Amino acid sequence: MNDTAVRPLHAATVPEAFQRTVAQYGDKLALRSIDGSVKLTWSEMGDRVRSIAAGLAGAGLGAGDTIAIMLPNTPECHLVDFGAVHLGAVPFAIFNSSPAEQIAHQLANADARLVVTEQAFLPKVLEAVASLDGQVEQVILVDGAGDVDGTVSLATVEAAPAEGFDFEAAWRAVGPDDLVTLIYTSGTTGPPKGAQWTHRTVMAEQRALDAALPMPTDGIISFLPMAHAGGRITAHYMALGYGATITACPDMKEVPIALGTAHPDAFFSVPRLWEKLQVAIEGMIAAQPDEQRAELEEVVEVGLARVRAVEAGSGVPTAEAAELVERHEAILPRLAPFLGRLGLDNLKAAFVGGAPSSPELSQFFRAVGVPMLEAYGLTEGSLNVFNRVDDYKTGTAGKPLPGVEVRLADDGELLCRGELNFAGYRKQPEATADALDSDGWLHTGDIASIDEEGFIAIVDRKKEIIISSAGKNMSPANIESAVRGESSLIGQVVAIGDARKYVTALITLDPEAAPVHAKRLGLEGLSLEELVESPALLAEVEAIVDRANQRLHGNEQIKKFAVLGSAWLPDSDELTPTAKLKRRIIHVKYADQIEGLYAE
Repeated sequence: MNDTAVRPLHAATVPEAFQRTVAQYGDKLALRSIDGSVKLTWSEMGDRVRSIAAGLAGAGLGAGDTIAIMLPNTPECHLVDFGAVHLGAVPFAIFNSSPAEQIAHQLANADARLVVTEQAFLPKVLEAVASLDGQVEQVILVDGAGDVDGTVSLATVEAAPAEGFDFEAAWRAVGPDDLVTLIYTSGTTGPPKGAQWTHRTVMAEQRALDAALPMPTDGIISFLPMAHAGGRITAHYMALGYGATITACPDMKEVPIALGTAHPDAFFSVPRLWEKLQVAIEGMIAAQPDEQRAELEEVVEVGLARVRAVEAGSGVPTAEAAELVERHEAILPRLAPFLGRLGLDNLKAAFVGGAPSSPELSQFFRAVGVPMLEAYGLTEGSLNVFNRVDDYKTGTAGKPLPGVEVRLADDGELLCRGELNFAGYRKQPEATADALDSDGWLHTGDIASIDEEGFIAIVDRKKEIIISSAGKNMSPANIESAVRGESSLIGQVVAIGDARKYVTALITLDPEAAPVHAKRLGLEGLSLEELVESPALLAEVEAIVDRANQRLHGNEQIKKFAVLGSAWLPDSDELTPTAKLKRRIIHVKYADQIEGLYAE
């Protein structure tokens, strides 16, 4: 292990890293299901990957070919993906919620020859395949006998390996500049584009993470879709570094169960799940007898003071910060049983990213003993900016990972350069040229600021900056974050104000937190629809907005708002699968409510 030449992270390609991991961590558990019905060591996983690769070769898949995967985060999802890359093929995942039309678009753009799916998605997969005039040669089912025309079971594929197939030669022929996957953008600005990643990109990302952050050695949970950049980087590929166990979690609703059974040492999630975990911790504290509740609230209070004191640029004298650290460390064990119950007690690093989050979210988790790191990334540039465990600034995404160059364009757009950048959009040279300039700078589309210490703060999407009728530029994400950060009661916020005299907002309640707050307000048992009609609840939201307004510039302050009686969920009319706001659709769907806020 002292020889870096044979470390998995120093491999040139994903299959080479995988083989090194198998060799060095063979007896260690590699892949498991939540219920433990599937358990594979790295050696056993290596054997299964070899079998799948041979079967896929027998089905006609070869170097450079693409294979689509439409599965939840099951063990087979990981096995098939690793099997395909050992052939030099390019596996890519499709969001499970995609309609047939969008599936067909991605299959066509990717030139997919095979599709791997399960019975639940078969009707729309077959509809998409039928529209492509024979392009897709075979649909492979992981959970059936393959008794539908044009389908075959994965077991049948594995039972028919290519004659004379040389597994060793196949994976050794893969080069660092060969494609390893495609990630289709979430499509908030048009049809999804296929961002191409090479093996060099993936391995450079993992090495950069290893140089800056505690990497998992025990376990990680795979629950973010493999069609999501974060899902691949922080689970599928991250496990290779030190042979961490992947717990496959096919449904985001089962993440609490997965956390409780796996107790991972690294965990990455979009803000929405962290917000739910915060609600759970707050609920546990609130449910304790008065004396114990007061002791737990003291831990959070002292922890928040510590977090603010020790972060970069706080201005708090060293001795005072050290005293807070000592005091917090002494009482922090009071919360340990509650973190253990949630499976958060073994974390060396916790990451939040993928969508805007409030600074208060990371402050809360650091206060309760979870070392949360705010981060930034994008499909085209990987996860490339991180706070560090001992060098962080709340409200920023952190500093660039090693090997990542950053600068700001004249208009404040963040530009990034380095091996973590993608190789271009598939079959879209014009779009690629718009994103990657001739000097290798990736134009992220995000407006940012960089302070004197090198911390990067993301202001907003360049295309989403709103300009008031008085000509004032404002970031809706900044306004929204201020409101969400004031209370876990708030689910989603949409700031409106483009070409308007003042800013208004649409607000939804958090469905998990609402009952907790309702009980405190004497409104126990009311539905969301009933709660938003309650004067007491509306007064609570108004107080939250008033507190947020105190942190905003005058032109950014919310003058009026409407609380909606529905919860917005990922992959809905209002949110993308990764929980980003679909602003255009929201503005159309809620046009009447919005206009009502501006009625004189």
